[in-house]
Amino acid sequence: MAAEWTGASCPAAATVSPVVRCPPEILQQVAPRLLDRAQPVGRLACASRALFNGLRTCTGRLRVGSIVALRLDTLKLALSRASPADLDCLCVDFFSGGARYCRQELEAVLQELGQYLASAASLRGFCVRLTSFDSDFDRLRLSPQSWEALVRGLNGLAQHKKLRVLELSHFTIKESLARQLVDPPGAEGSKGRVLRRAATSPGRTCMILGGEASGCRADVPSPRTGGATAAAAAAPRRTFLEVLGQLTELQELVLAHDEIFGSTAQLLPPVLAGLTNLQRVDLTRNHITKQVWQEVRDALPGRILLDGDDLQTSFFY
Repeated sequence: MAAEWTGASCPAAATVSPVVRCPPEILQQVAPRLLDRAQPVGRLACASRALFNGLRTCTGRLRVGSIVALRLDTLKLALSRASPADLDCLCVDFFSGGARYCRQELEAVLQELGQYLASAASLRGFCVRLTSFDSDFDRLRLSPQSWEALVRGLNGLAQHKKLRVLELSHFTIKESLARQLVDPPGAEGSKGRVLRRAATSPGRTCMILGGEASGCRADVPSPRTGGATAAAAAAPRRTFLEVLGQLTELQELVLAHDEIFGSTAQLLPPVLAGLTNLQRVDLTRNHITKQVWQEVRDALPGRILLDGDDLQTSFFY
């Protein structure tokens, strides 16, 4: 039986860090605090080839468990460099960041975020808190395209059945948006740019740029994207409310500061009642009257805690 090695016979033992010499129970408490920031982890990765390779995917993306983005440029870097498949929690909190952004730039990143979510197979917590105003001090209201991209991303998350916590704050969720049908994930990229010859002679061999592969007939799906396109076309279009109903593992839902009126709030109970794991719903700072609030409360199962009844706003803008 081999004896326990203490490092006494190793000349380099005297240079070992005092942290390594700590008892295991103390090290378990200290190590997470030392490694919960990007800088110390990056230094370790530069000093260890095995750790460097272990922190990257085969495509070169960084493996991280959580991302908290308070600024737009931070979110851009995260979407371009972090692996969505390894992500457990994603929090986009522009409201706490305090900065105001150009509406077009913000919407472009949010649309990219919607595409990113479809590949986040392990995501259990997702939070987006927008700012109240844009860089021109106008009330921030997302375009239908940006809203569709986020709903499409949530639809992709619903297919993985892992999401536990969802927060969408400082949005504008009107009844029309809640009922708006959105294409399934992947359908938004299935349409390519068809050359003029294909438009005038659809029966001839054509080339499609940005979607189908070149050299295919107009009525034959592309070998590269035909399977994915066919699957996306077969999937049903869903509204935001229907997507919520597909989040079967959801435990907490926060829709605060979203300009939700009574007509929209009344659409929630039939959807949320079917989520058997749901425990808490927060509707703070919306425009729900006392009467409608009570109707929503009575329509929800008793196991669901409904927060925000005394924090509703009565003014309109």
